[in-house]
Amino acid sequence: LAPALDKIGIPAETAPLLFIRPISGSGALAVGSEIMDSYGVDSYVGRVAAVMLGSSETTFYTVAVYYGAAGITKTRYTIPAALCADVVMFLASAFFVRLLMGA
Repeated sequence: LAPALDKIGIPAETAPLLFIRPISGSGALAVGSEIMDSYGVDSYVGRVAAVMLGSSETTFYTVAVYYGAAGITKTRYTIPAALCADVVMFLASAFFVRLLMGA
């Protein structure tokens, strides 16, 4: 997975965050904290992890809560669209950290 992430500009060290963030907010915070402890908060990897945490949402939890409250039973294209938005956010996080912080 690391070579593919490197080709698209996402640090391979953030891979666990990519998978856990759409599912669990507290799990993502724990992974982000571990990344920042290992690499430092001012490192490129730490900054990308921080931007990813700040600019994303726990997709499945959000859909379950809001659709459950509204009584909607068929999500149709919501999950695929939200996961596509997550992928765009992960790419944009790495891009803008590199652009603005100069990594």
